[in-house]
Amino acid sequence: MDLDLITKGKILSSNELNILTYLVSNIDNLDNLSLKEISKQAFTSPATIVRLAQKLEFSGSQELFYYLKSRPTTHNKIVNDVLDFQMNTEELEPLIQEMKNIYFQSNKFIMIYANGFSSILADYLQKKLLVNGIKTLAVNATDSSGVLENNVDDICMFISISKSGETQKVFEKMKYCHLKHVPNILFTGNPTSRCGLISDVTFEVSDESPLDRQNIHYTSFFGKLILLFEFIVQEFVK
Repeated sequence: MDLDLITKGKILSSNELNILTYLVSNIDNLDNLSLKEISKQAFTSPATIVRLAQKLEFSGSQELFYYLKSRPTTHNKIVNDVLDFQMNTEELEPLIQEMKNIYFQSNKFIMIYANGFSSILADYLQKKLLVNGIKTLAVNATDSSGVLENNVDDICMFISISKSGETQKVFEKMKYCHLKHVPNILFTGNPTSRCGLISDVTFEVSDESPLDRQNIHYTSFFGKLILLFEFIVQEFVK
């Protein structure tokens, strides 16, 4: 379910995100239930749900429920969504060219940073670049901060992957690179996020579950990101 229209520009607490995620995941099972019963199932209070609805600019909980109920679902679409993924090469080419200019005009290496599920994609991109002769290092939250700080002078660009664009550790690393004048390259589903605002080059990949921080529910984000990586590396090494 695409919730960008109601969450864009809103700063939601982790509790509010959990409540909204619960409502999205269970909206078909909430018919004929009172607000009190729904709030009990969501482990919150009726007043909290009403305040969340108003924060999202609905008149109240019923209008929020109606909106969620009327939105199209995305179950069992992963294969079609990935296969139908259309890349706008005209928009991508200048971004890739900018990355090429940064890399080939220096004798430095690329650092890729990501956490959680995104770190799997970071490892893939690193290996794909390495086998094509591009000097690359992938790091994640388990690595010491010294890996970045003690090698920052040898980095030509810092590539980050954050589905939400709000991953705190990613933001901190990007901010550090920004202060050190190292170009930030970001792959995200939310270009207007904190990470997006300090990125020098941003690749946006649509995400059907922007509130699902634990990657429990359906998303084609990672599948489309793999295809995007394949295209970028192909163009990068031409």
